[in-house]
Amino acid sequence: MNKTRIAAGALALAMLAGCSTGGGPGILADPDDMAYQAADLKRDSQLFTVDGEGVSAEEYLFWLVNAIAEQKRYGLLSDDSDWSQAAEGQPSAETLKADALETAKLYQVIRNHAKELGAELTAEEREELEATQAQEMEYWGGEEAFRGLLEEQCISLEGYRALSEVAYLNQALEKKLEETGQLTPTDADVDSYLEEMGIYAAKHILVATRHTNEDGSHEEYNDEERAQAEALVKDIRERLRADGDSEVLFDELMNEYSEDGRNKETGELYYPHGYTYVYPGQMVTEFEEGALALEVGQISEPIQTSYGYHIIFRGNPDGEQAMEECGSYLFYKLEQTWLEEAQVVTTKAYDELDPQAFYDRLQELVKAKAAARATPAPTESAAPEESTQPEASPAG
Repeated sequence: MNKTRIAAGALALAMLAGCSTGGGPGILADPDDMAYQAADLKRDSQLFTVDGEGVSAEEYLFWLVNAIAEQKRYGLLSDDSDWSQAAEGQPSAETLKADALETAKLYQVIRNHAKELGAELTAEEREELEATQAQEMEYWGGEEAFRGLLEEQCISLEGYRALSEVAYLNQALEKKLEETGQLTPTDADVDSYLEEMGIYAAKHILVATRHTNEDGSHEEYNDEERAQAEALVKDIRERLRADGDSEVLFDELMNEYSEDGRNKETGELYYPHGYTYVYPGQMVTEFEEGALALEVGQISEPIQTSYGYHIIFRGNPDGEQAMEECGSYLFYKLEQTWLEEAQVVTTKAYDELDPQAFYDRLQELVKAKAAARATPAPTESAAPEESTQPEASPAG
């Protein structure tokens, strides 16, 4: 969801915690900074607008570095290739520009709607933000070192602070919409959410086909033990069928026979009500496929996994948790609508920006900066002592 992307976006770039996009007013244009030298753009120059609100070069270049660095981390971008003529599987220069623009667009949309609805950071959130950034500075060796690290990503400390506020603005915006009732889900909303996300609930009777040792390792049953397990699971299934597959009997048999982990002191199952809220991929494949093949209220035939034989009852996911998550899901969908409807108008400077030339130049500047740090400054040699003229000999 967008919330996650907002909270973690800058983290993907350079191991800095809690960033988001920004770059607000008041950022000074310094002709000596790396952004200017790498892209010939002043930090506060406008590259495009989102619904009429300008996005600065500082903000966009930060996200462009992010987009390029991410592709390079995955091995999808080579310094030796021509990005304007991308090979198969490699992003093109325009793709990189578009990725960075979409990220900047997302955060500008959040800022725009937060401003529209009056969503702001609380005093406590500002204190938390300041404390987090103080910790970051300390981790990176103090303010000067931290500024240097940010500079290598074409962003100032002031811009970074503006970026960091957006995650909080996003939370404030969601809270504002919750208060007005715009994120209160209907039953239809919840059903749609659960279906789209693939969330389900299931409880099962597990008849194991392996021993669990004290060290946590497993030992498969021998043929006789496995035959007994198979006979037991068939008998349990027949008893359920004879009783009309009632949930009441299922619960009784589950608590009597299931080997899905029990408290050693009480003997009770760790999950006496089953798994009430299961996300896709949380269970082994055979279990998940078996559960999803059922209608709510149905009981499966025995399904074999590496754990043993399972008889599964499919239920309804926890309603309270579904309602809570669905509210956030509605916020996500609303943000998607805002993004789709947002109008972006680019400037000539944006259109002419060459990502590869910019990134190559930036790396040259970063390397030169590192070399300058590594080279010790020449020390002044001591001035030669002034020679003294010998005194004249007495006339003889």
